[in-house]
Amino acid sequence: MTSPNGHASDTDFSQLGFEDAFRQLTEIAEHLESGGLTLAQATSKYEQGMRLVQHCNHLLDSAELEITTLRENYQRPPVSAGQQESGTPPFYDDDESYDELPDEEEDLPY
Repeated sequence: MTSPNGHASDTDFSQLGFEDAFRQLTEIAEHLESGGLTLAQATSKYEQGMRLVQHCNHLLDSAELEITTLRENYQRPPVSAGQQESGTPPFYDDDESYDELPDEEEDLPY
């Protein structure tokens, strides 16, 4: 719901994007700093600002979670069907064949 001045109502900021919410928060801060408000008006503006801060924090937390999830998904190699995911990459496997060099390598020309 939007008020005549184009701002979300005092009770519902859920539809506001971060940029709009932050813009409104900036306007409220400027209005409070300019003075000339009654105590009741200032208190109401402050309360509205605090709800906007909570909404902005929620949006930032959601974005951070999404970015973290995307980063983890793109850093982790895909697991093929039948292969069980483990915390150790395959080239660090406990397989003992990695510890021994084959005898044929001694005959290489280089």
